[in-house]
Amino acid sequence: MKRYELVVVGAGPAGTAAAIAAARSGCNVLLIEKHGYCGGMATAGMVNPFLGNYYRNPETGKDGSLIGGLCGEILARLTGRDAVLRFRYSNDEDSPFSDAFDDAWLRMLYDEILAQAGVQVLYHSQLVEARCAGGHVESVRVVTKGGIREIAAQSFIDSTGDADLADACGAGCDVGRDEDGLCQPCSTMFRIGGVDTREFLRHGLRAGRKQVNDLLREDREEGNIEFPYKDTVGIYPFPRPGVLHFNATRMCGAPALTGERVSELETEGRRQVRALCEWLIGNVPCFGSAFLDSIAPQVGVRETRRVRGRCRLSREEILDGARFEDGIARSAYFIDVHDPKGAGSVHAKPEDPRVLRDGFKPKRYYEIPFRSLQPEGMDNLLVACRAISTDHYAHAATRVMATMTAVGEAAGTAAGLGKERNVPVGAINGRDVRERIAYLDLPLFF
Repeated sequence: MKRYELVVVGAGPAGTAAAIAAARSGCNVLLIEKHGYCGGMATAGMVNPFLGNYYRNPETGKDGSLIGGLCGEILARLTGRDAVLRFRYSNDEDSPFSDAFDDAWLRMLYDEILAQAGVQVLYHSQLVEARCAGGHVESVRVVTKGGIREIAAQSFIDSTGDADLADACGAGCDVGRDEDGLCQPCSTMFRIGGVDTREFLRHGLRAGRKQVNDLLREDREEGNIEFPYKDTVGIYPFPRPGVLHFNATRMCGAPALTGERVSELETEGRRQVRALCEWLIGNVPCFGSAFLDSIAPQVGVRETRRVRGRCRLSREEILDGARFEDGIARSAYFIDVHDPKGAGSVHAKPEDPRVLRDGFKPKRYYEIPFRSLQPEGMDNLLVACRAISTDHYAHAATRVMATMTAVGEAAGTAAGLGKERNVPVGAINGRDVRERIAYLDLPLFF
């Protein structure tokens, strides 16, 4: 049985960042991933754009990227490949921006950075079980092309998105919202090519979206399309000519935690994609010569388990812009709650879905404490993915990919400190991790 200093299970934005940061800190790292490439929701789920890094500085009135470190490095490298499009939501210069990215290039970029850092990657491999005693993870068993392997390590990072490793070790987890256990719905992402994007975006993205959603509402009322799943179609630019990205499907119901349920979600997501594509191409200006370009290989999952950590980040702390001595990541993303029971969004005003209701927008950027990555009762396991310790509403703010990249970087940095001190990663104080992430205590440059 081979032994590593760190094993990371799951190579989404957080897990990949964790592996890179740990390897750069001198750890011997194995990164285990069920797909044949890294990126998780950013690649297999085709979730786009990056969210969580935008911030408008209230002191200067200027905006910029709040998250540096590996997230900034990845965006810079993608920009060098013309694989990022920073767009604003309207033609107004004061409109917020987001970063749309080409996920094909992101896959290759992750390969490059991981190789440069010296990370060993095991693709097409899935967690089967964990051997754990007294809150200490001794090894994991994974199924690979060559059979089942057992792998030991000094420290482990669960970046599965669903807290699969933490759950297998007996760590406590919560699922969904407190009142009924329902999770945010899932979505299948897709892209349409051959669109007259210049005309569609002539008056800004919000105007183009409004035109599509007004037509969709009219056709629903007239019975020309049956699509009750989502009130509005989410449309985004993409950094390739004639292509638009869609976050427009919705599957409510049981969480994506069994093979049967995930299979249902995949099939239903593609059925909804087909219905929308046929309607868009047949009825919407700018789509007359359009075609379905791609569908995500994996359904997009917003929420399943959340680990019970040493600190449970709350909705109130998100809204207050809470800061922590062990704050290891930051974001200003709003509490983005897709209704677990319906077609709307809990955070949006019913009369205008573009406007946030009170109680969903932070008054300033907030921090994520390292203790939210530390499961209660575990000494050598961190959780670095959307399953960090939060309540249902805080999770809706922290789950996005730029923020999770920062969370993963912090987890990998902690593993490096554990190696230096020859202690389990659970013994590391988050204040020491924060000191290693230089940009967190620097003044904003914008």
